[in-house]
Amino acid sequence: MFDVCVVGAGTMGSSAAYHLSKNEGLKVALIGPDEPEHKTPDNEVFGCHYDEGRITRVISPIESEQILAYRSMLGYEQLERESGLKIYTEVGFAVFGAEGDPEIEDYSSTAERFCEKHNLVFERMDHGMIKEKWGYLGIPSHFNGGYSKKYNGHISVRNLVKACQSVYTKNGGERYSSRVQRIVPSDGQGFEIELDTGDVVRSVKVVVTCGAFSNFFDLLPCEQQVDCQLVGHTVMKFELTDEDRVKLRDLPSLMYKPRPNTTDYIYILPPIKYPNGKTYLKFGHTTEPSLDNEDIARNLETLDDVKNWHCRSDYPEAGRYFNSILSKLFPTIQPVSGELDFCVMTFTPSGKQYIDFIQDGMFVAFGGNGKSAKMGLEIGNICARSVLKGFWEYDLDKEQFSVQFRDQK
Repeated sequence: MFDVCVVGAGTMGSSAAYHLSKNEGLKVALIGPDEPEHKTPDNEVFGCHYDEGRITRVISPIESEQILAYRSMLGYEQLERESGLKIYTEVGFAVFGAEGDPEIEDYSSTAERFCEKHNLVFERMDHGMIKEKWGYLGIPSHFNGGYSKKYNGHISVRNLVKACQSVYTKNGGERYSSRVQRIVPSDGQGFEIELDTGDVVRSVKVVVTCGAFSNFFDLLPCEQQVDCQLVGHTVMKFELTDEDRVKLRDLPSLMYKPRPNTTDYIYILPPIKYPNGKTYLKFGHTTEPSLDNEDIARNLETLDDVKNWHCRSDYPEAGRYFNSILSKLFPTIQPVSGELDFCVMTFTPSGKQYIDFIQDGMFVAFGGNGKSAKMGLEIGNICARSVLKGFWEYDLDKEQFSVQFRDQK
């Protein structure tokens, strides 16, 4: 019998297990498949951490995101030291959009307040300042924005998961690389966790961090489904020549809003070297599906929808879209090749993560809304502290992270 079992071995789950393992004498299990060598539908479940580059930033219009990202960054140094793995690279973060766009102004205003509070610097930039600093960017003349260096950049989310699991196992935590079929309350105490191998793991308490797969299988012991929308997103990695890699060496992590009066952004990661030895400039988007942008995002409903999206091999429409953005924003860059990849985001009605008890002894954390990689380490800390105490144990208002169900009015 374990004291706590964490179901889901991605960013939030591995982070929760890492924090739990710091409690001497606590018996902890972490259950979930490892990253597959190749993605096929036979894998059944997938994670969003199969990547080397994710933007991390304290610059955000949402206060809770600022706090959770900041506290996550404060923990990277210790985790890197404990694991020997590189996680965080500080290259700064910039956000650009049309002059007068209220979202860009909101970004800038909240960034200024946060930076003032923490003795950091946020620099507002007009078009001339942007061109002076990054002359290779094809930013329209009516665009402005802002930039901050400290506590902004990118993380290897793959290394974050590896580091958390490495330290967790060194601290005595047990690891099961199986998929969970079902979680049921035990007749005695705690829960029985049935694995796809036929084995059963028993635990007093459970933390469920299964992202887009949380409503599939029988993970949550309630008749209602959690209210969330699954959206298939595309990203594109452009392989860079050595010449272009050097040219873009000062590029920060970037969010670019090409059209005002929408919530659509393009996010861009600076040149990052991947395990295959190649260096990529990565593009992604925050676009949600609508009649005019089905080419890059799709609503997903079933388990097969999710698996098939993860396992796509090509998507010409998305490729054309990202190539058009590249040619406008980086007109002098000539990539060697472009490679599409696919992930699934879990959106909640509130736009906040679900971090909550759904019954005694069962805590959940999912619904990342496409922006939780930068907060994952600290969300894991919330999971660990709260599940051990048996109640919400954190200095943010728990109501903003409450789970909603589909028939809840």
